Amino acid sequence: MNKPQQYIGCEFGQKERAATNPDNFRFLLCFPDTYEIGMSNFALKILYEILDEIEGVEVDRAFVPEDDFAALLKKTGYPFSSLERRVPVSDFDTVGFTLEYELNFSNVLYFLGLAGIPLRSSERNESHPIIIAGGSACVNPEPMADFIDVFFIGDGEPVLPEIASALKNAKEKGASRGEKIAALSGIRGAYVPAYYEAVFDDAGRQSGLVKKSGGSGVHVAVRTAVSLEDCPHPVRLLVPNFETVFNRGIVEIARGCKNACRFCQAGYIYRPYRERSLEAVKDLIDRIVRNTGYSEFTLSSLSATDYSKLKELIDYVLNLNKNDEFSDTLFSVSLPSQRISTFSVELARSLSQNRKSGLTFAPEAGSQRMRDIINKNVTENDLRNTVAAAIDSGYRLIKLYFMIGLPFETDEDIRAMARLISEVSTIAREKRARGFAVNVTVSTFVPKPHTPFQWCKMASVEEVRARQKTLKEEIKRHREVTLKFTSSLVSTLESAIARGGRELCRVFPAAVSLGCRFDAWDDRFNFESWKKAFSSAGIDIFSYAARQIDTEEFLPWEIIDTGVKKEFLAAELEAARTEKTTSVCVPSACRRCGACR
Repeated sequence: MNKPQQYIGCEFGQKERAATNPDNFRFLLCFPDTYEIGMSNFALKILYEILDEIEGVEVDRAFVPEDDFAALLKKTGYPFSSLERRVPVSDFDTVGFTLEYELNFSNVLYFLGLAGIPLRSSERNESHPIIIAGGSACVNPEPMADFIDVFFIGDGEPVLPEIASALKNAKEKGASRGEKIAALSGIRGAYVPAYYEAVFDDAGRQSGLVKKSGGSGVHVAVRTAVSLEDCPHPVRLLVPNFETVFNRGIVEIARGCKNACRFCQAGYIYRPYRERSLEAVKDLIDRIVRNTGYSEFTLSSLSATDYSKLKELIDYVLNLNKNDEFSDTLFSVSLPSQRISTFSVELARSLSQNRKSGLTFAPEAGSQRMRDIINKNVTENDLRNTVAAAIDSGYRLIKLYFMIGLPFETDEDIRAMARLISEVSTIAREKRARGFAVNVTVSTFVPKPHTPFQWCKMASVEEVRARQKTLKEEIKRHREVTLKFTSSLVSTLESAIARGGRELCRVFPAAVSLGCRFDAWDDRFNFESWKKAFSSAGIDIFSYAARQIDTEEFLPWEIIDTGVKKEFLAAELEAARTEKTTSVCVPSACRRCGACR
């Protein structure tokens, strides 16, 4: 069996569990992928510790088992059960999914099928748990509307105790399934798809939503934590039983982003920008070290180098071993994102004190014209200076992220990208940096809901492949450069789901029946099966994914109010068309987009 440790639980840091009490409210947290990936998810860690502190709530975890274990469950008839208490999934009061990536949606249906829970909400009865979902991918809930009883949109910290309280009270009163869902619908941020009827046009595409009786409102306002200082932060951080994708200490230093990159969904749905104080972050790090023994920390944020006290924080972590309690430990810090224009020479030197791994930067586009279009407020000189500083600090690996297929992109923009990559190599040669390497990842632009580019046409598979070929040809003489491209077919499916309507509820069961699951894994992704599933619902996946949408057209995700005004997004699209930039956000000081209302 592959990695049997993922099925045993009992990780370091887990509380001792008493026998399950049927009078308690039983809440199962699920990440729709394997243990190895799910245990690396920060949102799951937050939710787990919040629920674990609520009296009368029994929280447990479950992940999608790999095929060999799933086959064993079917062969033996043993029920698909939770990780810690071994309670069958179907016996929980509530099953909650964290949805952060569209290519994990098929895993939700596969998970429910393994648990013996009807896929569609309309087919469940009093014996079945309430199925809820939250996470960034829920800002367009319509593709999964038939399968989820209640979505919760926005930050989980303020809403999760309210969910637990409402369901605990309902259980104590012996409420029916419908009454429990009604209780949840009154919570700010809740969306109950069954309370709305989808309207479809002659082509079978969703063209509207009609509220039924019992609905909680015409629009669902996203739930936002006003201050990170008041948000619970996990400090126990269960230590996995084997090396997972992401196994280190993690501290969220900020949420949201000041920058306004027009393609970035997270930059819009997590507005406004909020920081956690330096003293609070220091305290969290100390507690995590004591509870877990982690010595490597990631300072989590959409743009970590925008954190106002970053230099002081890095110095604090790197010097923790001066504390007698941690004197035998060498600490290191990694940043998931470095903004080119704010990454200073001093910061590069600070990060390289204890360990030197690669530094990652995201120019996103090769030409200044394209960077203005996407509102990426960096210049070629910014990248040159930053790369030079990194090399001077001893770094020998630079990772660059670019995107192709962006709106208004031309072949000249692709050649400009090649020239920019070549410039990085030239700087290293001029500085005689031995063993220097440049790893370049080039993804395909996917138009996402709640962004200025949500209406834009996606480049066709043929266009993307032609531009990939051009880039390869332009930089093939640079042996120190390694190019990696994301699959244009994966991006096609991602776009189709991301901007899909409720008509996709016909596609997912067909896809799962054709064996689609673990679609985020390169070796498991089967585009032909997805193409058949879309075709069975009367949809051509290519035209559906790439379609241009008029700014006056109904958008399936309009039911969700993120706080950012649609008029602002349309204005930003026009600014992109005319190659104009927008200044960074100043939280609580401007009222441009509406998020700080």
